[in-house]
Amino acid sequence: MESYDKKDVIKSDYFTYFNANMPNAAIEVRIDESGKGGSAPPSVFIFDGENRCFMMLMQGEGSKTGIISTIPDDSTLTAQSKTQAAPDKIIVTKTGNTKTIAGYRCEEYKVVDPDEDGYSHIWMTKDVNIRADKRNWGKAGMPDYYNYPDFEGAMMLAFEGYDKNNRLTMKMETREINQNFKHSVSTVGYSFVKMNFGQAGKK
Repeated sequence: MESYDKKDVIKSDYFTYFNANMPNAAIEVRIDESGKGGSAPPSVFIFDGENRCFMMLMQGEGSKTGIISTIPDDSTLTAQSKTQAAPDKIIVTKTGNTKTIAGYRCEEYKVVDPDEDGYSHIWMTKDVNIRADKRNWGKAGMPDYYNYPDFEGAMMLAFEGYDKNNRLTMKMETREINQNFKHSVSTVGYSFVKMNFGQAGKK
C-alpha cells in the first residue's frame, strides 16, 4: 500500500489473517520506515468471533497499549452495518476492464461518493472463497461501499484513490493469498482500555 502527500510517499504492508474453521480474523499494518532504519511496530486489529471480542494493539517507545471491546450480537451488527453510508448514495460504475491480481480474475469499478472529493478505482473478484465476516471489517477502515449489493460475496484485491484534480493519492494491490499460511498474535504485555465496539477513532 502506498499513499502520497505532495512529494512524500508512505509505504506499508497490509496483512489480513483469517481462520477458515471459525469466524476469527486479524488485520496487521506495518509502515515502511526503511529511511529511518527499518519498519515501525505494527498496528494490529483482532476480531475474536468465538469470544465476541475486538482488540486493537499498538506499540510505542517501550510501551504496549490496546483497546478491547465486546462485539455485539449478530442482529446488532447487522443493524450497525445498515447505518453506514447508504449504498444508493455512492455511484459505482463497472468499467468493463479486467486484470489478474494474485492469480484471481478481477473486474474494475469506478466509485464516486458525492460526500467526498475525488474518486477511486477498485478491482473486485468473486473467485476467492474464504470465511470472513465483512460486517467487522468496517471497524478497521474498510470502505462503506462494501455494502453495495453487486459486491455481495466479492473481495477487493486492488484500489487506487484520486483527488478532484485526478492526482493519485493512494494505491494498494494484493501480492498473495495463501490459505495455508499459519500465523498467531500475542497480547502478552499489553495494557488494555475498554471501549464500546465501533467507537474507536471517534471523539
